[in-house]
Amino acid sequence: MARLAMIGAVALSGCGGLSDASYELDPGDATYDALQAATTACHAKGGEIRRQGSSEGRDLSNYECVIGKAR
Repeated sequence: MARLAMIGAVALSGCGGLSDASYELDPGDATYDALQAATTACHAKGGEIRRQGSSEGRDLSNYECVIGKAR
């Protein structure tokens, strides 16, 4: 349970901090709950989560929060 909470916190933090720029998610297991938390945080900044390139999507760092003009 603690591991899941830590993954959620990592997903919420992202690399972008409080800026309005798109950012890659921090590394960690891309579980349903972790992706849901990252999606909620990204939507709060006006963005959407997208998988990067042809990655497998098993790690959170394979996803990015795309905000603003980068959409």
